[in-house]
Amino acid sequence: MTTNSVLLIPRREQGWRMGFANMLTKENVAWWRTRRWWVQCLIALLVLNGTFALNMMDASRNILNAGLNFLVVAAMAAPFVAAVLGQDSILGERHTGTAAWVLSKPLRRPAFILAKLVGNALGLLVTWIVLPGGIAFLQFRAYGLELSISGFAAGMGLAYLNLLFFLTLALMLATLFNGRGPGLGIALLNFMIWMPFLAEPIEKYAPWLLKVMPWNLLMPFGANSPLAGYLMLETPPPSVAPIIATILRCLLFTGIAI
Repeated sequence: MTTNSVLLIPRREQGWRMGFANMLTKENVAWWRTRRWWVQCLIALLVLNGTFALNMMDASRNILNAGLNFLVVAAMAAPFVAAVLGQDSILGERHTGTAAWVLSKPLRRPAFILAKLVGNALGLLVTWIVLPGGIAFLQFRAYGLELSISGFAAGMGLAYLNLLFFLTLALMLATLFNGRGPGLGIALLNFMIWMPFLAEPIEKYAPWLLKVMPWNLLMPFGANSPLAGYLMLETPPPSVAPIIATILRCLLFTGIAI
């Protein structure tokens, strides 16, 4: 859905917020008045909760291994979707010319970027975090792992932070490049980073990257267990540096995009 297909309502906004409410309304319409929301819900349920259920059907797997697999799948699938949707929301406007058109109106660039970020972040929160996370919590309970609501919510919070990292990165790349290659390449690299031929050299020669990148938030990296697992089990994580670094990078990517 392009910008000029939505009725824009006059707003009294000043400064960087000029045009933000109208653009955010447009982004929400693209999410909640089309089939996007329920398609994303179905995909998330099949990929995340379906994988969890299949793992528990294997008698050789225990609940902790199935839970770890749930986090790993969330670490790879949700960011890929976020990267694709984030890039398309910017590049679709650029390629059709509507971005140049709306930015020539009373719409500030910060409002344009932030509306894209907030609209997509909200949609992805509901479809890839809240809904599958709530069902996963019931699945954990059904299979005998009594997780607290607060601990599980904290762990899923890291899943959302990991998703936001790739969403803001995709938005930034979409403002810097005119093609989808860079953003999709970064998203695909996330699928491969945990593989031994990449993980082992990083752990051996550049272990400091684990403190500044979001890889260990949801995935076991070398001898390091995922930080989300610590929070879900209400155990103090060994380090909060990756969490802080990821938050700062999200802010940096957003600032560069603006």
